Amino acid sequence: MSSAFAKDMWRTVGHGWKRFVSIMIITALGVTMATGLKASCVDLRRSADLFFDGQDLYDVSVVSTLGLTDDDVSAIGRDVDGVDHAVGVYGEEVAIDVDGGRSKANVTALDDGNMDEPLVTDGRLPRTADEAVTTDRYLKDSGSRIGDTVTFGDPIASDDDIFARHPYTIVGTVIDPADINNAEGATAFRDNASSADYDFFVARSAVNDSAKGVYTAIHLTVRGAKDEQAYGTAYTALIDRMKTRLAGIQDDREQARTKQIRDEADADIDAEETKANREIADAQAKLDDAQAKLDGQRTLLDGQAAQLESAMGGLTVDQAAAAGVDAAVRLRDARNQLDEAQRTLDGQRREFAANRDDARNRIARARQKVDDIEPAQWYVRDRTALGGYASIDSDAKSIEAIGTAFPILFLLVAMLISLTAITRMVEEERGLIGTYKALGYRKREILRKYVVYAGLACLLGGILGDLFGFVALPKIIFTIFETMYLLPAFTLHFDWVYGLGAVALFVMVVVGSAVWACRGELRLTPAALMRPKAPKAGRKILLERVRPIWNHMSFLGKVTARNLFRYKSRALMTICGIAGCTMLLMCGFAIRDSVVALSPNQYGGVTAYDLMAVTSQDDHAKAMKALKADDEVRDVLGVRIDSATLSSAGAGSDSSADSSADSASGREENVQLVVVPDGADLGDYIHLREAQSDWSAALGGGATVRLTDDGVAITKNAQQMLGLDVGGVAHIKDSALHGANATVDAVVENYLGNSVFMTQRLYERLYGDYHANAMLAHLDGDSAAQIRFCDSLARDDAYLSVTSTAELVRDFTKNFTLINTVVYVLLVLAGALAFVVLFTLSTTNISERERELATIKVLGFNRREVRRYVNREMIILTLIGVAVGLPLGRLAGEGLTMVLRMPSIYFAVYVQWPSYVISGALSLAFALLVTLATNRMLDRIDMVGALKSPE
Repeated sequence: MSSAFAKDMWRTVGHGWKRFVSIMIITALGVTMATGLKASCVDLRRSADLFFDGQDLYDVSVVSTLGLTDDDVSAIGRDVDGVDHAVGVYGEEVAIDVDGGRSKANVTALDDGNMDEPLVTDGRLPRTADEAVTTDRYLKDSGSRIGDTVTFGDPIASDDDIFARHPYTIVGTVIDPADINNAEGATAFRDNASSADYDFFVARSAVNDSAKGVYTAIHLTVRGAKDEQAYGTAYTALIDRMKTRLAGIQDDREQARTKQIRDEADADIDAEETKANREIADAQAKLDDAQAKLDGQRTLLDGQAAQLESAMGGLTVDQAAAAGVDAAVRLRDARNQLDEAQRTLDGQRREFAANRDDARNRIARARQKVDDIEPAQWYVRDRTALGGYASIDSDAKSIEAIGTAFPILFLLVAMLISLTAITRMVEEERGLIGTYKALGYRKREILRKYVVYAGLACLLGGILGDLFGFVALPKIIFTIFETMYLLPAFTLHFDWVYGLGAVALFVMVVVGSAVWACRGELRLTPAALMRPKAPKAGRKILLERVRPIWNHMSFLGKVTARNLFRYKSRALMTICGIAGCTMLLMCGFAIRDSVVALSPNQYGGVTAYDLMAVTSQDDHAKAMKALKADDEVRDVLGVRIDSATLSSAGAGSDSSADSSADSASGREENVQLVVVPDGADLGDYIHLREAQSDWSAALGGGATVRLTDDGVAITKNAQQMLGLDVGGVAHIKDSALHGANATVDAVVENYLGNSVFMTQRLYERLYGDYHANAMLAHLDGDSAAQIRFCDSLARDDAYLSVTSTAELVRDFTKNFTLINTVVYVLLVLAGALAFVVLFTLSTTNISERERELATIKVLGFNRREVRRYVNREMIILTLIGVAVGLPLGRLAGEGLTMVLRMPSIYFAVYVQWPSYVISGALSLAFALLVTLATNRMLDRIDMVGALKSPE
């Protein structure tokens, strides 16, 4: 390439810097959108992965309905290939007093091998049996400090204490790698009402001797898992293979544990029976000895009586005693005492027989209970069972859904703008191209000039886009992640493949557009290129044939209409560009409105109660009576509420056969199990309505659903996440790990959280005895009064948790900061794109019509008329683009909210009419701003230079 040709190339960049900057900015916006949201999600996952690996968080967890032993730990480590380390875990859910109220806490014993080690943020880990660490949340809520003590109350889910009950000194605060959701942040709405409020960690020496050797879970790490990225397909495949291997020993270990439990119970019963039989034999021997003594004494008395009667001449002992004979009186009294002793002994015999029968019946019942012990069931879970781990993945996927769809639109707009800009530049330089060809330059060399022009603009824009996408935008999103997750640090990572790939994609599209724009001109001869391009032949437009309208139009109106039809390609590109930008704006507002609508749809639309209070089973009746008597409570309904997990189960399988339903289904959702007592009407407290399809959900719920004894009702989000449909079989595992299968009778409308609803009779058939432990109530007073009442109720130690609907409504906004932030980023980028598109098309329009505009100036058009002449066309095209973009944005929002499937959230698309107005007004405002910027270009048109003949 000659130096003169190179200088001309750079001169072209300088002369056409507006087009150059436009292509660069559009590329930067597109690459930012393509990489920024994706990078934010990748950085979030990698930051979490670094934290999980650093704290040696388990990869797979095994829990059992009958507990786990050292034999299970040894079997997993010995017989399962790929296990790096396996440990038994002691954990217990206990009641705890906080600020005068009763709450729930999880207490876990630390592993001596540092698996699942919490991250110390202040202080140190416990070393002795009377030390503990907790999270910042407990210190904040209780007002405690490091050095204070805490005492754990009674266990909630069992009768036996796993940990010693004595004051524990708080020696530090930690972050639990197994629970990184910020309970006070944007993920608070995902917590179940029955989940624990606080986490504590103690040393292993705090475990009671009676509880040692029986673990609540076994946690294990998989060999090679740390070398893979959490959430990645390789990691998931590795964990799935491990779960499959664990299934290979599951039956044997379940049978062994069941046999062990039964054998231990039988041994205890045998020992008790032996002891009882010995005591029975001893008691029987004592009774027999007593009877023998009585019989001997009676024989002796009978002999004495015979002698006395013989000596008295035939008088009986009673007759002689009546006559006052001393010997007869003594003999009679001795006989009466002997009769009394016999009656006492007979009573002891009857009591002995009753006690003996009771002991034998008690032993028989104990043996029956042993026979009724349900076989042990293993539940093998991976990290997705952890709420924080699953939330990170679901939130990241939701953002990636936006980050995947919108760059496509940016790419299409970039292609349109670059095609327009390069085409206009080539037309302006027709004569120069002809000169180059006449001087002997080949097509490839001439084409290189425009390829370099477009490619350089893309490369610079791509570099800016990668800079914003991998640094600036993630830092903005991180400010929201920090309120959602308790990760110690968020790290930035540059994905070379993705970053360079996004730039390369835009380079290919824009450079391809440049090649396409040049191909026609390069085929012409130098002589044809050096002559002006012949204008298209004029012809009537369609509007001219509509005489009533055409005849009443002004002159400028007719010119504007002809120009719109004359420059069809430019008009089409303007309409497409504005429609695309309006669609982006409208889609952003659709997502925002759908998020805003979640609160009224849930609280008032579905949730009609003002208070949900959870107690222990023992305290329920007392708490229920107190609520009914309170003047601030209008009415109250007692129900049973439990935390549970929901998964899909194969049709026809029973609960015992489906012990590994978690593994089989591949996914489970944390849900709230609500059991409605017989004869009660839940409709006044929770509106169970049939959920509509995704495309009609905005119209509201369907018909009212009535619970039956044949199946359960599940919420819409759970149905979507698990693929369960009406008539399908769901596997429901309660907090005590008792699993059962139930038919899905209905899918009900719900927006925040997931629940399963069933009747008392169905619950008793699946799980046994029903005991109410919660209340739903309507309260008097305004929202502030209801919140105050619930706060006062929470300080009563009879309640495990108290939830105020008014407080949930008040705190709703902060729960969706992430989605709102992403929407705002989307709106800013869409606005910037709209401005660049309009500015580029307007400047291109003016540059290609300089001779025309100079002509009308010469004909006497003043400055205002010239501006109106051009700007009217832009405004009309903008209005058409807005009219096309608004419904497209509504449809795009519909599609996006369908893929924004997050655990515990169901998005029903709802768009308020102001969003249509604002979206259209923003596009029109951008158009007006562009006209203000381009008016100066119109004013500076050189009439003499523009009208000079190119000949």
